[in-house]
Amino acid sequence: MKINIWRILGVISLLAVCYLFFNVIVYLTIALVLFLITYPITYRLEKIKLGTKKLPDTIAAIITILIIITVFVGLFFLIIPPLINEINLLSTLNFYDVLHNCLEQFPSIKNLLLKLGGEAELKKNMAAQATSITQQINVSSLLNNVTKYLGTFIGGTLCVLFITFFFLKDELIVKQSILLITPNSAESEMKDIMRTSKKMLSNYFAALFLDMFIVGTLIFTALSILGIKNALLIAFLAGILNIIPYVGSATTMVLAIFLGASGCISAGTYELIGPTINKLFFTLLSVNLLDGFLIQPYIFSNSVKAHPLEIFIVTLMAGTLGGILGMIVALPVYTLLRIIAKEFLTHLKFFKKISDTIEE
Repeated sequence: MKINIWRILGVISLLAVCYLFFNVIVYLTIALVLFLITYPITYRLEKIKLGTKKLPDTIAAIITILIIITVFVGLFFLIIPPLINEINLLSTLNFYDVLHNCLEQFPSIKNLLLKLGGEAELKKNMAAQATSITQQINVSSLLNNVTKYLGTFIGGTLCVLFITFFFLKDELIVKQSILLITPNSAESEMKDIMRTSKKMLSNYFAALFLDMFIVGTLIFTALSILGIKNALLIAFLAGILNIIPYVGSATTMVLAIFLGASGCISAGTYELIGPTINKLFFTLLSVNLLDGFLIQPYIFSNSVKAHPLEIFIVTLMAGTLGGILGMIVALPVYTLLRIIAKEFLTHLKFFKKISDTIEE
């Protein structure tokens, strides 16, 4: 009974520490993910020989961090300027003219809205709503919040990069920290768990980014051939949101239709709004079906050594319990649980079954 009380107190203390230092936990988690993704780069750099000596760990880690920064900065400048340009173009347009021209392209929607009142009355109501929203916005408070969150983002990014650097430079630091709190009787199993989890989680995150790249490339290629404006921005959003199983595809569809329509509006080609929406809908639907039924099952089942149906059920269960966040972390958490079960719970039939595909 005494041992159980101490265990309960230990769990409560751990939860309290996680709550009090939530930001630190988030930084460590993101840094660990970056470490798992980029460690193969550092590992290969460390094998490079300069004369008779190998490349120092510090230099290899610095080069890897610079690669991470270059990729994210490159994506930022690739995506943000077109987005800002699109917003600037839309801001110069007359809202009521845009509304009138859009409704002219969709008579059924126009007739439905006119049943609620004449066009003049509709404009008046929308103007009143826009004025009300504008009055509620406190410009000073908005600027303060933007500055605050921007500062938090920059500070958090620097913290993550700093932690990632030391994870890459001193790979054993994570292993030694975990072994420090591991009972002596379980050290051998814990070493096996860390070795296997590092390999499988690295494969999973590499597969995840490969899937994002494939989806983004397919959508960009198809939309470019079809002549859709903002094809690159839509493809980028599709790749990023593909991290969220199922929900990400629906969100991409909504954003893509908005961006496609806004591209037609800014170009003044209102008659192309309908055809553009059709092209976007069927292109995204086709790529998502291809990804869902062929690409993802093959990539993820090979990376986490689990059956596609097993992955699907686990993702749905995680979504029920934790919503979108649960769906995002479902596979890495499930993979880690299977690795732990492989070491400690193989005497139970269920855990033996779900972990028997994991390689030693």
